[in-house]
Amino acid sequence: MQRHQSFKKTIKWLRMPMPFVILSGLCAFAGCASPPMRPVISIEEIISMAREGATPNAIIERAEASHSVYRLPASEMVKLKQQGVPDEVLDYMERTYLMETCRQAIWDDSGDLYTARTIRDCS
Repeated sequence: MQRHQSFKKTIKWLRMPMPFVILSGLCAFAGCASPPMRPVISIEEIISMAREGATPNAIIERAEASHSVYRLPASEMVKLKQQGVPDEVLDYMERTYLMETCRQAIWDDSGDLYTARTIRDCS
């Protein structure tokens, strides 16, 4: 008889938390799901697109979609210009680094967000 009651308690315990377990699992799975990583548009690809006659807007749109950030010294920018990369694209590439630097500067060393009075916006 005692074995039968013990079995009933076990079955009851398994039934009660099951919705909780399922819900927890779904939440954990959803939390782990992240949007697919977009491939970075390399400098070589930008040069190639420019040489193939892609418009500056087309190159910029592709780079924007990839969320690429370009940290380039002035000497590299000059080389890109000499290889046919349009000024609009070079300006965009420089802005990606400036914007990323600004976004990172919004957080101080303690991890606190600077106030709106400190930094108004990154544009």
